[in-house]
Amino acid sequence: MKTKSFIFFFLISIILISNVSALGITPGRTTFEFEPGKQETVHFNVINSEHKDVNLVVLIQGELNQSIAVSEVSFEMSASEEQKELSYTFTIPSDLSPGTHSSEIVVMQLPDKSSIGEAFIGAALGVATQINVLVPFPGKYAESSLNVIGPEADGKITFVMPILNRGKLDLVRVKGTIDIYGALNEKVTNLNTNEISVASRERGEIVSVWDTTEILPGTYRAVATIIYDEDVLTLEKQFNVGERLLDLQNIEVNEFSLGEIAKFEILVENKWGEAIVGAYAQMLVYNQENEVMADFKSATYDFPPLEKALMVAFWDTAGVKKGTYDSSIFLKYGQQSQQQELKLEVKNTEINVIGIGYVISNKSGGGTNNLTVILITAIVLLVLINLAWFFFLRKKVKNRIE
Repeated sequence: MKTKSFIFFFLISIILISNVSALGITPGRTTFEFEPGKQETVHFNVINSEHKDVNLVVLIQGELNQSIAVSEVSFEMSASEEQKELSYTFTIPSDLSPGTHSSEIVVMQLPDKSSIGEAFIGAALGVATQINVLVPFPGKYAESSLNVIGPEADGKITFVMPILNRGKLDLVRVKGTIDIYGALNEKVTNLNTNEISVASRERGEIVSVWDTTEILPGTYRAVATIIYDEDVLTLEKQFNVGERLLDLQNIEVNEFSLGEIAKFEILVENKWGEAIVGAYAQMLVYNQENEVMADFKSATYDFPPLEKALMVAFWDTAGVKKGTYDSSIFLKYGQQSQQQELKLEVKNTEINVIGIGYVISNKSGGGTNNLTVILITAIVLLVLINLAWFFFLRKKVKNRIE
């Protein structure tokens, strides 16, 4: 009998994991405090979100199923009915052990009948509303979780630990400490929370804030020790400071001749406080019809924490004509892929890479770098402007003196 029940509930669970977009149910959960023998009537709504004609059945599953009675065990909804209200009556058992006890009321849509015979086709859809009973523990008993919020724009991370008093007695003093460990399990810092008291069956919250502005990006582990009166609760959670990121900083093409192999030197910095291994660059070059005319990759590289490395990729330009080509570069590592759009200005003896904040122009034969020309021009203009202002002010002062 137990085996059959297990199989039945397993099949129900599989059905519930299916696509249930056609049905909805509200509320999704109702929680009761433990009051032995108390009878509660709860109303809930089944939502026909796709406005279809449906046949539905109502099932009860879980350890409290003998204490639940539903208003209807089967019903129909027409396409014009958006929702239907049902109810259940729940009598709280008197023999429940401390902790949380649950059951579910499952509303299932029956599959449509086929046009031939009475066979059903399709998969059954189902939604459920959950029933929880919280039975208090004798004495003092707390439950909690460790929530990590941030980092925010100001670099601060907030650790929030909700304290749920599941015991029969009040918690007089509740506070916590949080030890932060780095990727190598080295202790980085220790934090303290505020102190609160929590009445029986009530909820409180302890909080601590960590300023990470001077902390290296990377993966960290928080171990929280919550002390409530004479008891201790330990929680642990892993979190990230900063983003696991490779930053594209520069691309150069040196000693190039059109029709030969162009060597792209791609300067990349690891902004992460841990090593990133197996990273590579991929470049796509598009023709005037926006079709991929070249697709080439670098080898794989390992980046030490917070260090730069040069990635090299080769493009065979045989058959390529002079012109400006759209291009995409991808930095790929693990499950991440970063994309940046570029333009490649291809000439006889140079490739200008446009799109990384400025133009990088590299010529063979000692040609002048465009960036250098731009900087020199800007300096000369600033000097001329300053001289003009100097002579203007000097003349003005001289006229006043005369």
